[in-house]
Amino acid sequence: MAIITTHPFGTDKNGNMVNCYSIINKNGASVTLSSLGASVVSIKVPDKNGVMTDVVLGYDTLEGYEKGTEYFGATVGRCSGRIKKGSFSLNRKKYSLPINNGNNHLHGGFDSFSRKMWDIKMDRGDVVFTLLSPDGDEGYPGEMKVTVRYTFDDNNVLTIKYSAISDQDTICNLTNHSYFNLNGHNTASIDDTLLSINASKFIELNNELIPTGKILDTENTPFDFANKKSLSEALKEDHPQLTTAKGFDHSFISPKGKNILSFMASATGLKSGITLDCYSTQPILHLYTANYVDTDNGKNRACYKNYSGFCMEAQGYPDAVNQKAFPSTILKANTEYKQTTKFAFSVFDKED
Repeated sequence: MAIITTHPFGTDKNGNMVNCYSIINKNGASVTLSSLGASVVSIKVPDKNGVMTDVVLGYDTLEGYEKGTEYFGATVGRCSGRIKKGSFSLNRKKYSLPINNGNNHLHGGFDSFSRKMWDIKMDRGDVVFTLLSPDGDEGYPGEMKVTVRYTFDDNNVLTIKYSAISDQDTICNLTNHSYFNLNGHNTASIDDTLLSINASKFIELNNELIPTGKILDTENTPFDFANKKSLSEALKEDHPQLTTAKGFDHSFISPKGKNILSFMASATGLKSGITLDCYSTQPILHLYTANYVDTDNGKNRACYKNYSGFCMEAQGYPDAVNQKAFPSTILKANTEYKQTTKFAFSVFDKED
């Protein structure tokens, strides 16, 4: 069983002392978490030479996470992604949410789950975060109780289990917003990264990055990751959707059935040899290539710029509450929301 160590992370804006919690497996690999945002602060796994390598972007200080706008490593909610004009109707009532991204609502608003201090407990080698989100929190209806459980096993598999329950019908679409760079968080770009995605369709976006409602085929486009290919080369291809988003900020549709844990994507850092396989019960794999990142105060004084990492956000359909043809992200009252995502790390075998 993994061991958990605790160390101080800083004092938050309200004067509370905050700790980090590291889950360390028998191989010495580790995942470090913070109760601010139930966030992933670091993931250290061995590269092809056995050197422990931190493969997620982040900050050294709590203040970085409090002030940063990138959602590094955060648990995102109540609703990940954008909601058009911060507005939706539910049970014949119209709700207005904070507008924090152009004309739209993004990732739960200004005081979203990623900005909140979560309660924490340790349970047999797992780290478990809990949060009580009151009725009306950032405009969402219903008092919601949320739990996020992190497990990191001896096979270097990080499992994130989400559960939530609300006393009213509400919107619930949770994800983790870690930015990966498998060659090391401080290697500046996602060059030398190969990616495959188990999807033949993706969702078209308008110029405000809101779904148009159209589902497009990936075949013969830069969005075709059926076979592993260079992520940086795909970014250079000519396609109006890449121009619209300044890169990839798109939802790929899993071909699996509902709530079945299935393979979604795989990435490999060619320099480090580290491979990441993603599995989830969610229907969508949202790929984001850090198109709007610009910070000089990353971990170990790293500078993170555009395309310095990529996110694999396993989640529900974007803006589904306003897209009647999309599977719903409405959580019915007193019905449990349950989703699981696994990030499995290994070393790429050159003979493959």
